[in-house]
Amino acid sequence: MARTKRRVRLSPEERSTQLLACAIRVFARHGLGRGGHAAVAREAGCSVPTVFSYFPTRDDLVTAVLDEVARFVVAQADRYHASGDGGPEAVLLHVRAFADSVNSDPDHARILQEWSASVRDEGGVWQRYLDLQEQIVRKIARTIQRGQRAKKIPKGVDAADAARLVVGSSHMIAQMNLTRQDPKKVAHFVEVLVSTALGLPRPR
Repeated sequence: MARTKRRVRLSPEERSTQLLACAIRVFARHGLGRGGHAAVAREAGCSVPTVFSYFPTRDDLVTAVLDEVARFVVAQADRYHASGDGGPEAVLLHVRAFADSVNSDPDHARILQEWSASVRDEGGVWQRYLDLQEQIVRKIARTIQRGQRAKKIPKGVDAADAARLVVGSSHMIAQMNLTRQDPKKVAHFVEVLVSTALGLPRPR
């Protein structure tokens, strides 16, 4: 007689981590406006009340997903801009890493793309995105300014404008990878973007 497989009991921390990972998959698939507790429960293989016990309202669920995506984006930026190094290399490595992450973590990329277009600002969602965007712009701008002091980037470049050009173009990079454009084209676009933004000679 076949034995019934016993369900492994997760600790509260493990369950919270599992549910958040499932919520990210659900929201990437269905969108910020349609993902909900029932879909997350199906994805996790648990009861709907279990999801509600960790995320009491839909706003709590959306907030947790957006917080995780923001954490992912900020942590990625900090790997290249928090060290204090200045110069085009740090900016180029950051943009390349972002492009690679669209392939390795497409769910985060899809949510970020939709988040950026939530202009109706229901529940302050779009303002939270704008705050995140400005945070990344400031990190890149500081790196550009350090590069200017080190004479690696022309002084005439406006650091904030250059950083906004890089961050704004990240949506095109995500779109190119999500639609499976030729990786060589994506890599060339990244190099042209960074060199143009920083006032450096463009690659051939």
